[in-house]
Amino acid sequence: MGQRAQVLADRIEKGADALAAFVRTLGPAAWNVRVPKDGRTIGVIVHHVASVYPNEIQLAQTLAEGKPIAGVTRDA
Repeated sequence: MGQRAQVLADRIEKGADALAAFVRTLGPAAWNVRVPKDGRTIGVIVHHVASVYPNEIQLAQTLAEGKPIAGVTRDA
């Protein structure tokens, strides 16, 4: 695995671990608390973040295979 792919994989894993640790601290009522300035509940945000992990894993695998990442910009 290339260095970039390993760094990305480590970052994804660290983020997933941090999210799991945070979720374990939540009581039932906390899932319905709305995040200030965002308006979504913690439960919705956790679901959103978790649902993106398959895309991030695919990205890391693509990088590990040495394939280019095309069509992705900071604006997208």
